[in-house]
Amino acid sequence: MRLQLMKHLVRQRSCFRGFVLLIAVVSLAITPAPSTADEVSGDWSGSVELRGGYYWETSTRVVAPSVHVALESPSGVRIDADYLVDSITSASQAAGTLVDVGFTEIRHDAGAGLGYEFDLGDAQLDVNAHIRFSYEPDYFSQGLFTGAALSLNQRNTILRFGMAFVQDDIRQVLRGDMRTDPTGRNLSDRGEVGELLALVGNVGFEQLLSPQISLQLGYDLGRLSGYLSNAYRMVSVQGVLTSEAHPELRLRHTLHGRLAMYARSLRSAFHFMVRGYVDSWDIMAVSPEIRWYQELGSFVNLRTRYRYYEQSASFFGESLSSYTDRDTYVTADPKMTAFHSHLLGFQLRLQASFLRGTSLDWFRDASLNFGFEYIWNTNRYGNGVISQASLRLPF
Repeated sequence: MRLQLMKHLVRQRSCFRGFVLLIAVVSLAITPAPSTADEVSGDWSGSVELRGGYYWETSTRVVAPSVHVALESPSGVRIDADYLVDSITSASQAAGTLVDVGFTEIRHDAGAGLGYEFDLGDAQLDVNAHIRFSYEPDYFSQGLFTGAALSLNQRNTILRFGMAFVQDDIRQVLRGDMRTDPTGRNLSDRGEVGELLALVGNVGFEQLLSPQISLQLGYDLGRLSGYLSNAYRMVSVQGVLTSEAHPELRLRHTLHGRLAMYARSLRSAFHFMVRGYVDSWDIMAVSPEIRWYQELGSFVNLRTRYRYYEQSASFFGESLSSYTDRDTYVTADPKMTAFHSHLLGFQLRLQASFLRGTSLDWFRDASLNFGFEYIWNTNRYGNGVISQASLRLPF
């Protein structure tokens, strides 16, 4: 076990060094060489954003504070970094407890990225690269994300392209009982159970149809392979509990669109969105959504949002309680069943520009956001609450 752990850590450090080297190469490649003293003059700009998220449903509670920092150099190179901590509290045996008691798990998530826009005369090409790492006691994830946006027709038309690669190592660590053998080895750590690889590509198109109307269309293709089950979830097969077993390959197709309109006389904006999804597990889903943005004076904006979601069951998730030993794939995942949900919520944004000229003038460019959403869900997860708050300080 100790040798396996050392190999695991060596591999993660090698991947980390590779990612850092890649970002360094990208940084050198996209940083333009200034030719005059005027081009190197100027100040750095950026922002710091503090966020807090809260999610609650019947068996799970998540508290997620985070910080995001964005910088832009005088030459136009963008640098960003973020860090998030998930505190996940659950009382479900399906999440890995040896007894049905509450426990709290901490997940650390960190990322960094670079971006730069090249001026091509009649067009502009914006490129970016981002790395991300996520760690918890039974999961380690690392990902590389790249994207490009080509602006044409005086930025009235934008073509977007993106690619993402994610590699996850999944372990099984049973909670609630930290037993050891005579050598001191922790028997609750069952070691690595699998690896998940994901490759996702996307293309998008944005067009300004008029000064008040814009259209966005996009398509995503994802390929997931490897361990796609839950390491803890157990399934009843003819009265006997057995480990969940999902197919080891999943292809995902997603089409999405957005039509945004601004009504100047009402000081309102309306966004109409729809997302369609189908995958190789026979799940089909559709999710229409509408958002209404309303100016409430010079310093306050209100966003209201409603989303409907409906999906079909996977080919192996139609009858969760009637599996036999002849079934190759078995699941207890509520997301594999047919269900629908409604989400309704609001977000209030306050601009601090009213502090201009006061003793708090240094705070005048800040903005505060408060959000609350409620989900009505027909699957086993039940209804849920999402709340968010953030403070953004530009400099």
